[in-house]
Amino acid sequence: MVPLYRPRDAEHTVLHQVISEHLETFLNATTEAGDGVGLPQFVEREFREFLLCGVFEGGVVRFQCAGCGREHLVPFSCKGRGWCPSCGGRRMTERAAHLVDAVLPWVPVRQWVLTVPYRLRCRMAFDHGLSRAVLGVYARVLCDPYARGARALGGVLTFGIIGLFMGPVLLAVSYTLLVAWVDEDQAPAPES
Repeated sequence: MVPLYRPRDAEHTVLHQVISEHLETFLNATTEAGDGVGLPQFVEREFREFLLCGVFEGGVVRFQCAGCGREHLVPFSCKGRGWCPSCGGRRMTERAAHLVDAVLPWVPVRQWVLTVPYRLRCRMAFDHGLSRAVLGVYARVLCDPYARGARALGGVLTFGIIGLFMGPVLLAVSYTLLVAWVDEDQAPAPES
């Protein structure tokens, strides 16, 4: 017997219930605290789209099984990056698979993650040039010793990622730096 598709029950999760019950109060409080400014529109939009993620009333797509002809209704997802654990987890998994399968060579890789002090996070989240400059300094400081040592071994591949995360309480900017030693003679073969 073929298992029946059952969509996740997004509306009954604790996170969905808390945001649903308190969103308007939270938005009003942030508007009052910010002298009428409130949250940026993209943050409010992310909250509202999360409330429709995985909910049939937010829209569905209909699929028909080619084998048995049975139809399935699948609710739309929000594809958000901040609040939705389902969509955020899917995005993270897809990006990690892409890095492993298509970007990084089959060589040893070292990873560092840098976070910045709270008072700088908002400014850096909205100033892309500043974020890129911080990532550049971060990469130079960490990679210079490795690059000097790796010249004799073949070389170093550096890959930097700027991550913007909107957690339930804070906006966080993080910098992930991956450094791979590129020496084709010693690179392990891909697992088959």
